[in-house]
Amino acid sequence: MTAVRERIQLSRRLPLDPAALRVALLFFALDTLSDSRRWTLGPLGAIEIDPHFTPIPSRADDGRRSSATRGRLCAPDGFTVGIEIVLGTSEGSDPRLTLRADPVSDAYRATMTVAARAGLEELAEELHFFGTRQHAVS
Repeated sequence: MTAVRERIQLSRRLPLDPAALRVALLFFALDTLSDSRRWTLGPLGAIEIDPHFTPIPSRADDGRRSSATRGRLCAPDGFTVGIEIVLGTSEGSDPRLTLRADPVSDAYRATMTVAARAGLEELAEELHFFGTRQHAVS
């Protein structure tokens, strides 16, 4: 019998208004000098993502918008899984960042969950930094 592999999914609020979010995504992409952005998470591993979020087509006209990017999450020993980061917005509420990691074995589930949470925080802080600096370009 094989162990069932489950995906890791974490989400967090991103306190930016729509204009600040657009500025944040633009500056995040422009500030990345290569095809990916990498954060070393100390003893937790590393996360690497494509800085360009692409829109996800919506089936309903309910005011919700989503865009996504892909990347990798690495454990300290080099074990790596693919990830998707979805940025969801809807009118009247803060945007949400959701990280989904490919299925991982039980042996790595706790390690990768902690690394995913740290990586999501790094991304959120970076986007918040760029989004709150919009007055510099106004």
